[in-house]
Amino acid sequence: MSHGGFIPKYVRPPTGGWFHTPKNHNINGMLALTGYFAAIYFLYVKGEQNSFNPRTAYSLDTVKRWNAAAAPASKD
Repeated sequence: MSHGGFIPKYVRPPTGGWFHTPKNHNINGMLALTGYFAAIYFLYVKGEQNSFNPRTAYSLDTVKRWNAAAAPASKD
């Protein structure tokens, strides 16, 4: 049924083919991961720059004034 681990020579190209592992595959993997994490970091930083935080945009006095104006008037 099976040929064991036999792969005929005419199927195996000189560059390695299906089972090719280059000598620098560890470095290639590290470069790919470095590029991936650099892209993720860049997207995170850009997203943080575009975010809006009202606590840093308005002073506490302004927020208190808005809350006082929005509070319903008490009926006596």
